[in-house]
This record gives sequence, C-alpha cells and structure tokens, in this order.
Amino acid sequence: MTKQTPITPFAAHQTPASRAFPALLTLVMDFIIAERDLEDVGHSQDPAYSLFLRDAERAQDHLTDGLRSFLALPKDGLADQPLFRTARLIDAMLGCEELGGARRLHREMHFSFFSQFQLPGIGVTAMERNAMLIQARHLMTALAALPLFDSAPEVLDDTRASDEPPAPAF
Repeated sequence: MTKQTPITPFAAHQTPASRAFPALLTLVMDFIIAERDLEDVGHSQDPAYSLFLRDAERAQDHLTDGLRSFLALPKDGLADQPLFRTARLIDAMLGCEELGGARRLHREMHFSFFSQFQLPGIGVTAMERNAMLIQARHLMTALAALPLFDSAPEVLDDTRASDEPPAPAF
C-alpha cells in the first residue's frame, strides 16, 4: 500500500488584497452595468434618465472609493503585485483625460498581460490569483468598450500602425 500525501496546500495563501480584490471586481462590474444602462436610455427626456444617471454616478463613486481603499491596503509580497497593478490600471483608465487614452492603456495591458498581470507558477495561490486576474482582464475589456470613452470619432478607429504587432487573441 502506498501513502497519499498532498504536495500542495489545500487553500491559497490569503492576504488582505486577495480578499478585497473580488469585491473590487464587483464594483467594476456594477459600474459597467450602470454605464451601459445609461447609454441604453440615450440622453432622452424620459424622467427615468435622471435615475439612470444617478445610478451611474453612484456606481462611479463606489468604484473610486473601492479603488482608493484597495490601493491603501498593505502589499504582502510578490503574490499581490499583479492585483495592485490591475487596480492601478483600472484607476488610470478611469482617470485618463487624454483622447483615446483609456483604450490605449487597455491595448498596452494586453501586450504585457502574462508578464505583468499574472502570477507565475502552478501553485494554488498562483492559480487563484490568476483566475481573478483573468476575470479582471475581461472586465477591463468591457470597461474600455464603454461609450464613456468615445470622445471623438477617431477614437473608434482601432487601426494600428504598420509596425505595431497585432493584439493577442482572447
């Protein structure tokens, strides 16, 4: 008979940041939903527009507060770095006033996702963090697609320069 001995821990190493990150992702999702709802109403004279606008503003305030709280958490080692990079990128996308800046930041994230926004390794902690970060990547794609960032028609033109490599497929 052989003995079975687990060689990996049963649970991932939890830190304040890893416990707070799913709540941050929920705030991002709430913001995306509120902005999409606002766009669906289409700046109409409908009295419901003011309610959708209020909900979108509240969602943005909650997200801003959530980002501020998350970024104030202690950084407990290398396993938390990609979580903080992702939060800083979301904050930068929301605060970017440059024409097409949020979408440019989003494109740049795709080129460095596996080196800067993933945790290397195959351990339980790496798998848990990477699952959260992949979820965040999808939410950032939805965030960049919001009409909120359609400041001018040329922003919608997503052509790349001839020397720029193609974005990796999802």
